[in-house]
Amino acid sequence: MASVHRRVHRGRVTYRAVWRESGSGGKAQLRNKSFARAADAKAYAARMEAEIERRGVGDSARHSVEQYLFRWLATLRDRGEHSPATLECYTRCITAAKPWVGDIPLSKLSTADLDHAYGELRKRGGRTPDGEQTRPLSARTVLNIHRCLHTALEQARKWKLIAENPARDARAPSPLRSWARAFTADEVRHLLDVAAADPTTYCMVATMLTCGLRRSELIGLAFDAVDFTAGTLEVKRAGIEVAHRAVIRARTKSESSARKLKIPPALVALLKGQLVRVQKMMLEWGKEYQREPLLVFPGLAGVAMLPQNVTDRMRALLRRAKITGAQPCHAWRHTAATLLLDSGQSVKTAQARLGHSTPAITLALYVHPVEERDAEAAEHLGKLIER
Repeated sequence: MASVHRRVHRGRVTYRAVWRESGSGGKAQLRNKSFARAADAKAYAARMEAEIERRGVGDSARHSVEQYLFRWLATLRDRGEHSPATLECYTRCITAAKPWVGDIPLSKLSTADLDHAYGELRKRGGRTPDGEQTRPLSARTVLNIHRCLHTALEQARKWKLIAENPARDARAPSPLRSWARAFTADEVRHLLDVAAADPTTYCMVATMLTCGLRRSELIGLAFDAVDFTAGTLEVKRAGIEVAHRAVIRARTKSESSARKLKIPPALVALLKGQLVRVQKMMLEWGKEYQREPLLVFPGLAGVAMLPQNVTDRMRALLRRAKITGAQPCHAWRHTAATLLLDSGQSVKTAQARLGHSTPAITLALYVHPVEERDAEAAEHLGKLIER
């Protein structure tokens, strides 16, 4: 993306048009040109931006797939339209695929090359961003790599660097869909009994259960989003991991994920108790404690918890309760959805509470046959033919 910067040197004001273009070795480099008038600098910057986008990242006949993919990634970073977590995921996908397609000229990349790469990733693995060899990759991971390459190569087609997108006809693995299971009512009661030994853990599982929060939403929850008087909780932030650091995003996963939920008095009381514990930590840490935002479930010194730390905490709870076969964090969200629908609440209500964009997603992910209900259905239908 091109931009214009005002510069004052020895009393003289100039305006510099700055843009990024490809340099040697596939690395992006900053270029600039100075003008006496701001209008001239803006016009030149716009012209360079259009030219860079028109030619994409260079001549596809002279550049490899690896060079194109990393320049495409640099373009996404410049635009700032994707979250850091998404860009990190794209980086992992591109790096993993690099050993198998990176050296091929972009203009010569074929569907057969991609099919071969997917097979090799399944059998032998790829590379990590640190350059280490990975183990053979799962079908789900290879499918994610395929989706990343498809998106990148579709942009190359739009930039007129290639005539067709070779990923369009490539055959990515089709992983079997694994259904996340919900806890039974007895398991929920047992887990809450076990979690009661630690007030913070109990408050965490109670919040996930009553609000159906995602792990990232639980990490990003701050006290400015909790109205104790009105009994509401607002989901407006997300906690993610970027470059092995916990980061709080000022917005949620999607527009529909941002929502305000009514919470029961029991949870209000639990959150008030958690506020007391957090305030005590603030006094112990002093000025070093992070207060903006004041997180409900913080890590050391008030910083956000790493997602893996939350998972480990929930996994330890399942282990103490001797419950297996359930995902440590997502099972609580799944249980909230299942209990809502099983109690007779409408799908629309469940959709709004879970933060899904459409009811179809709620139905596809959380409405499963239950043996007891299936038996009731069989009995009901059987009465029709008894006559």
